[in-house]
Amino acid sequence: MDSAERVVIRIPLQGGREFEITPEFYAELDSIYSAVDTLQTLREIRGWCLGNPSRRKTGRGVKRFIVSWFAREQEKYGGKK
Repeated sequence: MDSAERVVIRIPLQGGREFEITPEFYAELDSIYSAVDTLQTLREIRGWCLGNPSRRKTGRGVKRFIVSWFAREQEKYGGKK
């Protein structure tokens, strides 16, 4: 399996780099935030980053950004699916 097959989606970062969401990280998000549509939320995060290039995150800060976004989404649904 090459690296392209091990990436669910890519999140644009500062400096033109991308953060790759692996199937393992995807599964972890899906498990922790069960009320959230994981793939759609990651698409929304990607879209936000594409639309806000000056506010993109660094490699160090992107996971915190993603987890915070998911936590807010989970709260919208009261933690239930």
